[in-house]
Amino acid sequence: MAGLGFKVFPAGSVLASVDVNGYLMSQAVGVYDDVADRLAKIVTFTEGMVSYLKDTNSLETYTGSSWVAVGGGAVGFETNFLLMGA
Repeated sequence: MAGLGFKVFPAGSVLASVDVNGYLMSQAVGVYDDVADRLAKIVTFTEGMVSYLKDTNSLETYTGSSWVAVGGGAVGFETNFLLMGA
């Protein structure tokens, strides 16, 4: 399912599965121990997904065909997090 865009959920909201799959999955960063852990936990990759790999301290995004480092190189999570304006 393609993401539905961005939505802010008020505190205490009860979310339907369509909200979780349509909004939150495209707004979240999955945290995994390593690539094998990510492969074991995600059934289908969707373009735009973002994951953080603890073993390599890397933030990656799925392009629709492969996982690539955010920031275009061996930049660590903390640096990318700051670059993203968080």
